Amino acid sequence: MHLSYGITGFYNSGENPPPRNAGKLFKQMCFEAARSIEAEIIAFHKPQLNTNFFEAVLDNGVKRIHVLMNAHYPLIAFAASVEFRQITFYDEPALSGMFKGFYICETKELNQLLKIKSHPELSLLHDHDLNSAEMGQILHWQPRTVGEVVFNYWD
Repeated sequence: MHLSYGITGFYNSGENPPPRNAGKLFKQMCFEAARSIEAEIIAFHKPQLNTNFFEAVLDNGVKRIHVLMNAHYPLIAFAASVEFRQITFYDEPALSGMFKGFYICETKELNQLLKIKSHPELSLLHDHDLNSAEMGQILHWQPRTVGEVVFNYWD
């Protein structure tokens, strides 16, 4: 998975800010997804000061599904639970087709261990064009996986 400029939400003063998703289309698609599995949306959260993702929580009485969208890129992930700095990702084939035009992140991509090289300088051994502010946040927060970069709880 390519880690695009600004995917974390961080950038340096004077640089172009990353793109921003409004979330309106995502919210509409979540309502359609909920209807398709006879579920209700019991919560919808916009990105907060310490998060870089939208979250819709669907519940059909049997299963609770957290649908996440990165605030800057049209990336969707499904999670069994979302807690501070601990998201349990999983694949949800029944809903994947509901988000046309979005990239559905697979669990194997999100759970891939983040490969960081710190000497002679900090760099990621992943395909990316992250900015120096993002690299600084990675150094500070020390995420373990790609998913912790794409869907983060950093402030």
